[in-house]
Amino acid sequence: MTKPHKPGPAGCLALAYSGLVLALGVYSIVVLLTVQDPILLSGVALMYLTFPLGWLVWQAWDLLPIELTNPIVLILLLMGAGWLQAWAVSRLVRRLARRGRKSA
Repeated sequence: MTKPHKPGPAGCLALAYSGLVLALGVYSIVVLLTVQDPILLSGVALMYLTFPLGWLVWQAWDLLPIELTNPIVLILLLMGAGWLQAWAVSRLVRRLARRGRKSA
């Protein structure tokens, strides 16, 4: 069993980014489910927050079958893109830091 490691500055930043993506995504879903005619600016903000993967999801939205074009599915895909980016960046920074320590 591996021992847990302490998150460094990059890990804390990735965690904060993930939390922001989660909060904006939950807010967007609540607005979609409760407001009669929503103008979903939070979804657009989520797309910009998760750039570049969020922008790709937004552009590929027209390629999905009509059954999957529910706005909640779009918000969930944008949230998944944000979490994937946070995970990938934290792994990359951790690997670079580990490589820098080995060479020093």
